[in-house]
Amino acid sequence: MTELDATGPHPSLGDQAEVVGRLVGTWDVEYTHFAKDGETTHRTGEFIVGWVMDGRAIQILWIVDPSGTRKDREVYTNLHWLDPKSRAWRSAFVDPEHGSVARFTGGPVGHDRFVLETEDFGSGQSRWSANDIRPDSFVWRDEASSDGGKTWRLQAEYQMKRRGAAPAAQ
Repeated sequence: MTELDATGPHPSLGDQAEVVGRLVGTWDVEYTHFAKDGETTHRTGEFIVGWVMDGRAIQILWIVDPSGTRKDREVYTNLHWLDPKSRAWRSAFVDPEHGSVARFTGGPVGHDRFVLETEDFGSGQSRWSANDIRPDSFVWRDEASSDGGKTWRLQAEYQMKRRGAAPAAQ
């Protein structure tokens, strides 16, 4: 369906589109999850981002490759849009396999970070952030707080590498 695609951000987004727009493309992902007991799980997948709805929103498709005893891949989606009244970014995360939806609010923090927060997971606050956004890489973090945001526990960290990007100079 090409009707969902947009060639870029809508002009009404102005400079608010800059940080999220830098995520548009296809990324290879190294997923690392940190359990409370200290166990670490590593998986791979894709992160696909594109402008949709005449450039008024971006959609993210999360794909996690099968691993361990799991035979099927996991697929999730986010829709991010700028609330024209508050100028905050809103997001809806959809997990069709488990029938859940989470609503986030947030926005850019400086030039290379984008932060979203929610209480929809039922265990205090959750914070998702895209960090150190560069043309060929960034780091996505999933954090949780049970004390109203005073402290945060890292639950997962995803290393994103733009597909087709040249290796970074060292």
